[in-house]
Amino acid sequence: MSMTKTDKVYIQLHEKIVKGVFRPGSRLVISQIAKEFNVSEIPVREVIQRLAQKGYVKLHPHAGPTVTSLTEDEVRQIFEIRANLESLATRLAIEHISNAHIKELELIIEESIGICEEENFEGYFHINETFHNSLYRHCNNQMLVKMIKDITSLAARYPIYYQDKETTQKSLNEHRQILKAVSERDGDLAEQLTKNHLLGVIPKITEIVRSMDI
Repeated sequence: MSMTKTDKVYIQLHEKIVKGVFRPGSRLVISQIAKEFNVSEIPVREVIQRLAQKGYVKLHPHAGPTVTSLTEDEVRQIFEIRANLESLATRLAIEHISNAHIKELELIIEESIGICEEENFEGYFHINETFHNSLYRHCNNQMLVKMIKDITSLAARYPIYYQDKETTQKSLNEHRQILKAVSERDGDLAEQLTKNHLLGVIPKITEIVRSMDI
């Protein structure tokens, strides 16, 4: 089935919000978006309604839609949910992942080392996503993967978390520990390490949200 014009606009606008092109709190001007995507305003309005239902956009009757800003408490809740979902996915992945797939994860770690040494923080944000997604796709539970993707995208608009070498190095070290537990087929340890990895993000990410004062 081919995508409708509205579906295409949804994918493009959603991606721009998730990647931070449209920052939290920024106004979405329907006429400008329609011009950028070379469509009429009708599909853009439909897309904004869909994004509002999913929590990405806030509607203001007399001021126009804006990208939703998350509160500190909402960010904390997102990472608590992620910690539990992703730790379960890691445990399940161990039951299905092959040695060849573990080798793929090792190559991602090797690439991460170079990115970290170069202090390429935007690059690390993306390689971090690649590591997690490459691991969870082996959990053999597509509903769980979709839940993780949906909850993760809500906070992905804050990529500025990775803005110093200490943070990226800490994340990389934790990825190494998780992968070691996975390669040793230690489900209990891999699950706990993944949970600790994500819960450990909460203090700094909430501080960032607070400092943005949106």
